[in-house]
Amino acid sequence: MENKPTTRIINIIMTGLFIIIAITLITITGSFYTVEQNAKKSGQEQLMRTLNYVTNNLKLVIENRSLSLQQFSHELTSEAHPEAPLAETDREAIIATYLGSHEDQTNLLIQLDGSGVFAKAWQFADGTLQELSEELAGSYIKADPSLESLLGSGSLVQNSSDYFLENQSFVNLYSPIVAADGQITGYFIAPLNLENMFKAEIFSDTSDYSGYPLVKNADMEVVIHPVESQVGLDIISDRQEQFPDLDLSDLKRLEEAQLTQEEGTLSYYSYWWNEENPTKVLKLGAFEWIDIGAAHWVVALNSDFYEHNRVPIQNNYILLSLLLLISAIILIFILLIRGYNKKNQAYEESQRLIEKQKFENERHQLEKRILKESKLEAIGLLTTTIVHDMNNFLTPILGNAQLLMEDYAENEELVSELKEIYLAAEKGKDLSTNVLRFSKVSEGQQDTVHDLSKVLKDTISEITILTPKSIKVESDIAPGILVEGFDKQDLQVVLYNLLTNAFQAIDTRPGNVRIRLKKADAECNAGLQKRSIVTKDKEYAVLSITDDGPGIAEGLESNDLFDPFFTTKGSNGSGLGLFVVSSIADKYDWQIRLDRAQKGLTVCINIPLQKS
Repeated sequence: MENKPTTRIINIIMTGLFIIIAITLITITGSFYTVEQNAKKSGQEQLMRTLNYVTNNLKLVIENRSLSLQQFSHELTSEAHPEAPLAETDREAIIATYLGSHEDQTNLLIQLDGSGVFAKAWQFADGTLQELSEELAGSYIKADPSLESLLGSGSLVQNSSDYFLENQSFVNLYSPIVAADGQITGYFIAPLNLENMFKAEIFSDTSDYSGYPLVKNADMEVVIHPVESQVGLDIISDRQEQFPDLDLSDLKRLEEAQLTQEEGTLSYYSYWWNEENPTKVLKLGAFEWIDIGAAHWVVALNSDFYEHNRVPIQNNYILLSLLLLISAIILIFILLIRGYNKKNQAYEESQRLIEKQKFENERHQLEKRILKESKLEAIGLLTTTIVHDMNNFLTPILGNAQLLMEDYAENEELVSELKEIYLAAEKGKDLSTNVLRFSKVSEGQQDTVHDLSKVLKDTISEITILTPKSIKVESDIAPGILVEGFDKQDLQVVLYNLLTNAFQAIDTRPGNVRIRLKKADAECNAGLQKRSIVTKDKEYAVLSITDDGPGIAEGLESNDLFDPFFTTKGSNGSGLGLFVVSSIADKYDWQIRLDRAQKGLTVCINIPLQKS
């Protein structure tokens, strides 16, 4: 079937818009690539100019340190003091002045004799000049890779090549000690801490941008680096061992370029090693090999490409692309209004159906509530009738039993049996009357404190008269459990209904019913206290009645058992026992819990204790 004309026009316009957007994105991508390449070239040229400044400055600083050592050496010679040799105190003052001038960089001075054998050493620390033993100062001589060959050749350069001690890098500055006759009588060696010198004199990290210069030797070991933990590391193997999960393939390319070229620039992916978890960034780098004394180093300078190259042309292209995309979005939005209207109609219809369903659910809930209230009204009427009829039945029993006890007062055995009949009938009359009382608290009972243990024992002794002989009732009741605000007769009604259910569950076969009362443990108390702000400070006692009957059938919800007229006993049950129990429990804010077991059922009632 052929599309309608309006639909065809919309499709053509949409296709045209997508083609325009695609062309725009391709153009922007090409422009960004060109901008990026130009920015890289410009950044590398800037880095190379900055690198020349750094290398010249590095050479100049080390040369100045060497000249300072030579000047100091000359001040100690007899040629500088022709009148009289220097006193030891004056000599030490000159040494202290020299070492103190750059204490953080050269705080150690070693003197060798003309044969290159250790003669003396001094260290300047905390404003004091101290003389060092050969054992302490000798490590700086032993670690020097250049000294032995230079002394053997008879010509000293201004400084040694680099070496490492205790994760720090050094070069030794040299100065011969020349006598008045021009003979070399010894040598002064001053270890120069390259890291401290570089940070103090050349590199001061005050920039907001990432990037820094560093120095490596011919073995690609880091000699100078702003992060001290990197000093002495091989830039590939040691870092790979330190960070096994990082990709260092571009660092290998950088190392290859630096080992094969005297100078150069390049871009590469690397990491900022001053971060705890280094992140991969695109860097611009420039490097140059230099010789300072016996040291042969490559000085490198790097920076974060994306931090330094937010050029205006890039912002212009971003602005252009945003304008094109906004225009396309506006056009598409206009064309989609028709579709939106249809969706809006469907949404309104859906909301109408949801409201209708909600109304049906509310009506269903209302019907259920009316039905329940009707049941409760029927319970009230039925209860009144039952109480009236039971009282009519029990009144002649009580009266005749009392008359028989008076007539046969001399027969103690018969009187005893008649008394049991009288007490049972009287108890039945009380229980039937109390059914009317479970919906309200009796006056005068709200503030009454009862010993729950005693009330329970008395109630059990009275109710067990009705216990079938085939059922054994056991009790385990903790003493001295005080509860306030309940009527003893309400507890009798609860216990009577629960025991009746237990007896009926066991039926005619032998069985056991266990009644237990104890204070709740800390875990149980904590769970009950979370119910509301009213119960957060209360403690509880637990009354449990356990039978070994068949228990609750599978698939039956525990909450259903408390509904009025709900029964699993067919015509043998009224469905009111647990309903009465739950009503009395609600009146006193007692909590009821049914625990299913493989055999039998346990009904637990949590009763708040008297506040201490």
